[in-house]
Amino acid sequence: TRDFRAYCAKEWERGHSYPYAICRRQAPERPFGMIHARRRGEEVEFGYVLARAEWGKGTMSEALKALADWVLAQPGVTRATAFCDVENLASARVMEKAGMVFEKEMLGYQVLPNRALSPRDCRLYVKTAP
Repeated sequence: TRDFRAYCAKEWERGHSYPYAICRRQAPERPFGMIHARRRGEEVEFGYVLARAEWGKGTMSEALKALADWVLAQPGVTRATAFCDVENLASARVMEKAGMVFEKEMLGYQVLPNRALSPRDCRLYVKTAP
């Protein structure tokens, strides 16, 4: 955890990516998830993780929508993207609830260690600037 926190701090300082902890206002010292924004030219890609006890409460959809809308309002950003394993229907629903639309399936796109150590097929979701 300490190494990951140090990595996140370095990424933020370098301007490569922007990780945000997700917590309740009344308990900011106890994060239960995170969302990570990575800028790649005119596109910002999001990744996220949430404690299992918090699944299904709408928290991640709310966070993703807020950050996607915010980045799309920034100069030079035209696309917000996120992807999930093809079998992760709950994550696909998070992206849909955040206003993203399915763009394409990507074969053998990403190693997702919680699923397998070989590249998995993923679904890409996109939200574009108005």
